[in-house]
Amino acid sequence: MEQYPTIRRPNEGEAVAALQRLLHLQVDSVFGPLTEEAVKEWQTWHGLKPDGVVGPRTWAKLLKEEAGVNEIEQKRDVVIVGVDLSRVHPTSRRSISEIIIHCTATPEGREVSIDELTRWHKKRGFSTIGYHYVIGLDGKIRNGRNIDVAGAHCVGHNTHSVGVVYVGGLAADGKTPKDTRTAAQRKSLLALLTRLCKLYPNARICGHRELSKDQNGDGIISPWEWEKQCPSFDVSELRTELRKIKVYK
Repeated sequence: MEQYPTIRRPNEGEAVAALQRLLHLQVDSVFGPLTEEAVKEWQTWHGLKPDGVVGPRTWAKLLKEEAGVNEIEQKRDVVIVGVDLSRVHPTSRRSISEIIIHCTATPEGREVSIDELTRWHKKRGFSTIGYHYVIGLDGKIRNGRNIDVAGAHCVGHNTHSVGVVYVGGLAADGKTPKDTRTAAQRKSLLALLTRLCKLYPNARICGHRELSKDQNGDGIISPWEWEKQCPSFDVSELRTELRKIKVYK
């Protein structure tokens, strides 16, 4: 492991770039906060001390996991649900344990493009859009961030998750949380989740707010514990629908 030096935030250079490729992150050669978060998540999942420091043990496990895995090229295409799901991202090279549903937190009826979301996320310091799938008001699904790359949509859950966002989530006043999904969006979201359940049969489906901290330690995330309202609807209803068609456990 001599060729891989111990690195940590705020190191920069080729070793950091190699780390980011192994973690399927956007490569910028800078060991910043998003890279540190991804390292800590990965270390936790692999039984290592989640200190964010990449030393010999972390390098060894990363390289072992990567061995024999082939690159998959991804394209950003439009997918019209109900007509063709063939161009949805293929299976991720990452281990996926969660499919997290979000809203864009924008007013009802206001469309938001991939490009606009990307600009917003870059202003927040992200390298590109943080979500893997975006569902527009018309029900069209667009591939966002490369599915092989960890997202930037839910702190502490990005490394092993898929981020799905629908456009909307607020009433026309731009402040009040509201389930604004159009009929087309509802149909598209169910179809997309059906596909994702088949690709990742052991993944848990949850809304962003369900991953808030359990403040009273009772094992249940109650509404008063929600750190935000996203995605502005009860995802358990979707889980029930997916169980009825026998694609979700």
